[in-house]
Amino acid sequence: MVVYNIATVSFRQRLCPPRLLGRMNASVRFIVWGSMPIGGLLGGWLGAWLGVVPALWVGVGISAASSLPVVLSPLLTMTALPRYEEEPATEPEPQTS
Repeated sequence: MVVYNIATVSFRQRLCPPRLLGRMNASVRFIVWGSMPIGGLLGGWLGAWLGVVPALWVGVGISAASSLPVVLSPLLTMTALPRYEEEPATEPEPQTS
């Protein structure tokens, strides 16, 4: 988990414009931490409906499927993190009277 947290935060900080870092971090935390209670409720419901062992196997399948987007993406072969590039500042239009 330590390596995961360091890698993902570093990746997000390099890609995101500095002015949006707070919003981006809050959104990621909301998605990650906000889905945990839903997963807990769903796991409890599955455990009561299917039984504990089948519910655990469903969890294993979901965990394996959730890793597919990363495994199938170019992230595994990346040797350097991409960098956010500042957009060139546009000069204001001259005022005509």
